[in-house]
Amino acid sequence: MPPPNIVTDAARGAPGGSVPKAPDSPTSFKNHNHPHRIFKVYVTGFGNFENVSVNASYLVASSLPSVLPEKYIQHAPDSVKAQNLQVSIIPHYEPVPVSYDKVTKLIPTLYKDLPGVDLFVHLGVMSYWYYRIEERARKGCYGPPDNNPNGRGDVDGKYPENNEAGGAARGKVPKKVTEILSGLDVEAICKDLEKAKENSTDDFEVPKPSNDAGLFLCEFIYYNSLAESLYDDEAKYESEYPEPRPVTDPTAETPISSRAVFIHIPTIMTEEWLERSKETVRRIIGAIAVQRLTP
Repeated sequence: MPPPNIVTDAARGAPGGSVPKAPDSPTSFKNHNHPHRIFKVYVTGFGNFENVSVNASYLVASSLPSVLPEKYIQHAPDSVKAQNLQVSIIPHYEPVPVSYDKVTKLIPTLYKDLPGVDLFVHLGVMSYWYYRIEERARKGCYGPPDNNPNGRGDVDGKYPENNEAGGAARGKVPKKVTEILSGLDVEAICKDLEKAKENSTDDFEVPKPSNDAGLFLCEFIYYNSLAESLYDDEAKYESEYPEPRPVTDPTAETPISSRAVFIHIPTIMTEEWLERSKETVRRIIGAIAVQRLTP
């Protein structure tokens, strides 16, 4: 089943269905005639775990605007501005459980039900004050301490089968693939945001590139998402616009995909830090949209 806030054709046509037809709604993620190049973003955040009773990642994910204000993409080149770019955002309808099994089942459902989404953004927390954009996701090891000194069980005290993300993309990932890289130029994104901060009074932080997402649920959901975009035939990307460059490349020496990204934000729950996290994530999404659409 798709998330309940996604309008589907089946729901519209169902006898007695109460879902109104909204062909021009950016959150419907359906094809429609419009003067804008709409870049469609779907955002997830996690639920509680261990000593995190309220997860800042879902608070941020659920508070993002449905349409990103123009100032977040004003650095786009003329070739992108000429398309009247509009970044449409919709959050997952609930916090993602910090569960290996539930993440493995959730990601294929999202990709299958939302083939027109241009970018899946996954948010998670870390116990540092800075922000990170993760550049790779590893298959494992997510196991207990005898295999991984930092291995941590999920909220149910469980680990994935064989201590790895072997069920990603419904098990269709080639065995030789042990990690997947981001197809985004993360360093360039960080530099763009550094320039933006120099010319802005808004309260946000410049993120840092990272190649270690922690081998817990954060890295696990990222690997599953990247793998789904690359290998599952049921999750084909159906963009209604031509892309300036390939979104995925499963044939690269290390497979790459720019259809998903993982952003780590601080666990800090003060009002000041939550507002800073929201602004930082908005900035990152805008920078990614511009980079994805720039030839």
